[in-house]
Amino acid sequence: MAMVGYLAGLIEQRRAEPADDLLSTIATRGARLPPDRVIKLPLALLVGGWETTASSIGTFTEVLLTHPYGGHESAFGYLADHPEEVELAVTELERMYSTAAADAMPRRVMRDVVLPSGASLRAGELVIPSHDAANYDPRVSSDPHQMNLARTPNRRLSFGFGAHHCIGRHLGHLEVVTAIRLQTRQVPTLRLAGEAVRKEGIIISGLQSLPVAWS
Repeated sequence: MAMVGYLAGLIEQRRAEPADDLLSTIATRGARLPPDRVIKLPLALLVGGWETTASSIGTFTEVLLTHPYGGHESAFGYLADHPEEVELAVTELERMYSTAAADAMPRRVMRDVVLPSGASLRAGELVIPSHDAANYDPRVSSDPHQMNLARTPNRRLSFGFGAHHCIGRHLGHLEVVTAIRLQTRQVPTLRLAGEAVRKEGIIISGLQSLPVAWS
């Protein structure tokens, strides 16, 4: 709610004094829209366009530093020696450690349907499908609980599906790939220097802090 109030103030400011920025465009062109919809757009851009990517970078870095892999003390060290595998590695991390809390979003059943398991859903019922559980479906990914940084093909629902597929999935994936590639290239001796602190009470899971060191 504090963020909504902050954005509402910025939108009013930009509407009165437009600048050469995206928020001014939203404020002026969205003048005919209900106020809540105008505020939800920059809020969605902030959460979906920045928070998810930043959280993924922190989470994936922690995972890489704390999991041995391929004969190396850490998967991070492995990628430092195998930079050509970074993009596939990020795809695998997206499958195993999704930061978007899609499991907390209820969906309403639009028509009667029988699931492959035999369970029946009736139109009008609310369900909370687990994207994270689907990412570990052994019918889709062999040995799904085993990290395989070279897994291909790698089908995952971390970016949603169909009408709910993230429109920024390509950009978000590229941003994380770029960050991990730069880390493994510029600070290949990166290591943990303390205990990670996780964020609480928000819809995007991730780290509040990750102490690291390098030599």
